[in-house]
Amino acid sequence: MTVHPLSTETYALAEGPVWDPVAERLLWVDIPTGRVMEGAFDGDLTVTATHTLPCMVGAVVPAADGSLLTAAEYGFATLGPDLAMGPRVLADGAPSRLNDGACDPAGRFLAGGMARDDRRGQERLYRLELDGSVSVVAEGLTISNGLGWSPEGRTFYNVDSVPGVVWARPYDVESGESGAPREILRVDDGLPDGMAVDVEGNLWIAIWGRGEVRRHSPGGRLLSTVKVPAPKVSSVTFAGSTLVITTAGGGLFATETGVTGLPANPWRGPVPLPSPQESAPA
Repeated sequence: MTVHPLSTETYALAEGPVWDPVAERLLWVDIPTGRVMEGAFDGDLTVTATHTLPCMVGAVVPAADGSLLTAAEYGFATLGPDLAMGPRVLADGAPSRLNDGACDPAGRFLAGGMARDDRRGQERLYRLELDGSVSVVAEGLTISNGLGWSPEGRTFYNVDSVPGVVWARPYDVESGESGAPREILRVDDGLPDGMAVDVEGNLWIAIWGRGEVRRHSPGGRLLSTVKVPAPKVSSVTFAGSTLVITTAGGGLFATETGVTGLPANPWRGPVPLPSPQESAPA
C-alpha cells in the first residue's frame, strides 16, 4: 500500500483520528497542546476549525447533536458553542492522564488512563454512561490505548501499550457489560497504540516506534503491514476505505486499503455534560 502525506503541518503528538460520516469531517487531537482539529477530507485534507482546551486532550468523538465530546486531561468535556467540563476521573496533578477513547455501538464513551511515570498496572478504563455517570470497565492497565468493537458489536478490543497486549472480551451492547479478557496479540518490537476495525472484523493497529500499521485477524494473526515514513505512528481511522494515520513529531498520512472501515459511533449522552462534581466514580 502506498502511503502519502495529508498535511504539511507537523504535530507534537497527533492522535485519535475519527471520521465523522454525518458531518463529513475528520477529527483529531494534538495531545500536549490541547488542540482539537476538524478537517474537510476528500482525498486532500483542509483544516476547517481548531479548538484549544486549557489542558491536554487525549481523544475526541462526535456527538449525535453535532458537537464534540473529549477525553480531557483529568476528565470529560464537551465542545459545542462553549467548552463544558464534565465528570472528573483523575485528580489535578495526578501522575496520569486520560488517553485514547471511542464510543461503543450504543453511544457510550470509553476512555482509559495512562501513567506519566514508571508506575505499571495502576490505570483504569472508564465508561461515560448515557446518563452522564461514570463506571469502571477495566483495571490493571498501564497505558490504555486503542479501542474497537467487532462488526456485530459483541466483541470489545482494547490495547494496553505497556506490556504490548491487545485484549478481547465479550461485550453486551444493550447493557454495556463486558466479560473476562483474553489476550489475542502481544507486540514485542514496538508498542501497539491506536486501532481501527474494518467491516471484515480485522484490526488495524498503529505500532509506535516501528513506523508501521499492522492488520490482524480478529484472532490476532498478522495479515499485512503498512509502512509509514514516520517512526512514531500513533493511531488510525477509516474514512470509507481510506486509512488515515496520525503520528507524533510528524504529520498525517493516508493510504487506500480496498476495504471499508466501520463507521465511528457518536456520543449519544447529554450535551453539555453533568458538572465535574456530580458523576466521578468512587
